[in-house]
Amino acid sequence: MSENSFWGRTKPLIKAHNMTQDLFARKMGFSVNTFKNWIYYDRIPDLSAAYDIAKVLGVTLDYLIGGKDKEMAEMRFKEIELRKTAAEILKLTENIQEQLMQMKPLDRE
Repeated sequence: MSENSFWGRTKPLIKAHNMTQDLFARKMGFSVNTFKNWIYYDRIPDLSAAYDIAKVLGVTLDYLIGGKDKEMAEMRFKEIELRKTAAEILKLTENIQEQLMQMKPLDRE
């Protein structure tokens, strides 16, 4: 399978969303076997399913099918990475706040 195919563009986006193909298929309401067959045989799903996949991944159908709107896909990858970073920062901030709450106040005499 070429990285210039529908699945060659779709699989990295699924991975970027921290999902396995099985999890993504179930989330989309597809049979896992059907989904894996589409990938294995490099078959593009019907228009409705392909559109839903693009929508959930945050890209256009034109990008998944023909590689058009590449800039939008690149922006989507960056957005996903920024969200991951923001979530990590938020978690660190919450941990710091918890630790500060557990510390004894300094005696100021």
